[in-house]
Amino acid sequence: MAKKRKTPLSSERKTELAKTIAQKGQTFARTYASIEIKISKCFRWISGWLDKLLFNQKHGKVVALILAILFYVTLNVNGDAIFENITNAETLGDFEVTPIISDEAYEVSGLPETVEVTVKGDISDIKNVKQQKSLRVIANMTDLTEGTHEVKLTTEAAPSSVDVLIQPSNAVVTIKKKSIRSFSLGYDYVNRFKMDSVYDLGEPKLEQGEVYVRASSDTLDQIAYVKALIDVKEDYSSDFETQAEIAAYNAKGEKMNVDIIPSTMKATVAVTKPSKRVPVTLVPNGVIPNNKAIESYTLNHDRVTVYAKQSVLDTIEELPISIPASTLTSDREFSMPLILPNGVTKLSETVVNISLKLADKKEKDIKDVDVTFSNVAQGFHVTFESEKNKTVTVSAYGAQKVLDELSKDQLQVSVDMSKVDKAGTYEMPLLVEGKNKLATYELKDATVTVVVSEK
Repeated sequence: MAKKRKTPLSSERKTELAKTIAQKGQTFARTYASIEIKISKCFRWISGWLDKLLFNQKHGKVVALILAILFYVTLNVNGDAIFENITNAETLGDFEVTPIISDEAYEVSGLPETVEVTVKGDISDIKNVKQQKSLRVIANMTDLTEGTHEVKLTTEAAPSSVDVLIQPSNAVVTIKKKSIRSFSLGYDYVNRFKMDSVYDLGEPKLEQGEVYVRASSDTLDQIAYVKALIDVKEDYSSDFETQAEIAAYNAKGEKMNVDIIPSTMKATVAVTKPSKRVPVTLVPNGVIPNNKAIESYTLNHDRVTVYAKQSVLDTIEELPISIPASTLTSDREFSMPLILPNGVTKLSETVVNISLKLADKKEKDIKDVDVTFSNVAQGFHVTFESEKNKTVTVSAYGAQKVLDELSKDQLQVSVDMSKVDKAGTYEMPLLVEGKNKLATYELKDATVTVVVSEK
């Protein structure tokens, strides 16, 4: 079936339709404007009413009362639910663990020195705990006897309004009964560096030569030595008295936690200033070039004062300065530092100025120098295989002026027997030394045959 074709609108019909649409649009605009005016009037009325209600002194009190009642009811109904889960936690750090037990009768091991403490609660309560600083961690072992036990760590002086957490909260400890043993008393100086190094501290006089140590038998067996620790607190320059702390140590040098009776002791210390004046000598190290040798030298400090313990001073006869011989190509002036020998604490001078002269190297033979034996083992006797080996000829090399002053009394030729420990015949090397270090020394025959026999 064919569709019915639409008849096109005439121009007059279109004009009428447009007028109708325009009229309806104007009607809708007037209606919308009217509604907008009414809503605006309504809001102004409500605003004016609220202004009168809130800013009027009479009505304002009523409104405040109503709001207060509403707020009170809200808090009482829902307040607990709001705040009941708000808790604060803070770690206070490490606290020392205090053992509660008779420390005179028992020794406890295995107890941690410190534990970590955390508190939970209201901020003000936590702040109060931190300010008071009275909280302490204890391990109560008053009801325990010898043996191994698990101990619960608890706290004291913590307010009931906070929860306290300890990490770790338990400890496995071993309790042993103490006994007493006597030990000889040594000594040691502490902070010795505070004194001027020119002074020396003598052996102290202590009130008694032994002390008593109280600990378990196992701990007492580990004690290697007990010392009086004399603290040199000041720059002492004369004799002094002080109270020395007594401490026990194991074989590793570790300080031990034991009871010592007495724990301190009076010590009287003598302070001395031992010193010695010794000559400074020059020792060329190596070979001087161009076949030269040192003829003479002068020092601005030919003697210096050495500070050390008397036992060290007794071994020092001179202070040698070693110089690199390969650098000596002509007469020259230079400075060299003075090196502290072992055991020496101070020298009166630290640097010397040297002026030296060179000359041609010459040779001189020194005959009939005696040969001696050194370091012969106990129970053995040493002789020469041939009597002619008792003396040797030493060749000396140096400046002519130096050689002219040499004599056989200034030379020492020896045989070191330290490595021989059984009887027999041995060919041994000869060693030669001379007091004058400006010359060098050689032997034409560098070995000798000796006979070792038992006494």
